Amino acid sequence: MSEIALLLGNKIRELRKSKNMSQEELAFKASISPAHLGQIERATKNPTLDTIKQIADALEVPLHSLFLFNIGYAKSVDESAIIKKINIQLSTMTEKQQKEILRLIRITKHFNSLN
Repeated sequence: MSEIALLLGNKIRELRKSKNMSQEELAFKASISPAHLGQIERATKNPTLDTIKQIADALEVPLHSLFLFNIGYAKSVDESAIIKKINIQLSTMTEKQQKEILRLIRITKHFNSLN
């Protein structure tokens, strides 16, 4: 399981619990199975962007808020190492997956420009 999948799953669980929703309730509202939601929260399955959007809508939060993680990077983070890891990960993806990532970046950039 990847770090991003863990962070996303934890964020979804955190938001779900803050709204006093069960997995079954959120899954129903998001039109996915409770088992699938559980797998996403445990980071054993990677959801599609469409599924992430359905979950955000069901939680009544903006899509980008699911990606606002409290990571707390130190100032000494080696950004070049992070960029290398991103490039390696992107190189293993299909063109369709890369386009989905680009779409997500554009959405995030748009929401950041609103602030």
